[in-house]
Amino acid sequence: MDDMPFYNGDLEPDRPEAVRRFIREISGTDAICIVMPEYNRSVPALLKNAIDWGSKPPARNVWRDRVIAMTGASPGGIGTAVGQQHLRQILSIQGAFVMPGETYITFRTPDMISHEGVIEDASVRAFVGDFAARFAALIERLG
Repeated sequence: MDDMPFYNGDLEPDRPEAVRRFIREISGTDAICIVMPEYNRSVPALLKNAIDWGSKPPARNVWRDRVIAMTGASPGGIGTAVGQQHLRQILSIQGAFVMPGETYITFRTPDMISHEGVIEDASVRAFVGDFAARFAALIERLG
């Protein structure tokens, strides 16, 4: 996504290759799990840009009927809850099936996740496992 230009309707007649590649990749999936940070109580600009490209033209909106789960992590007390609320609103307007509930992680200790990316905290590992199981069940149900 980081090599796509900002959405510009003037580019629609000849979309950049990075955009065409992104659309192909999203179109080839049954479901998407979005893991995001929260920026200023909202979604990162890079993610919003990708959603905008994928929603155009409306007749070929890649988000419509796509099953989506979202999560994120933050050092703040409410994790990425407010940003996820905003993302849920954006994706709902696009016609996506967004997994209900909130799933975010607050970094309580610096060693919660190792430098290798291993979740060291057993309760967090169980929480993430439950999230993945619920997402898999939703994909199966709506698949």
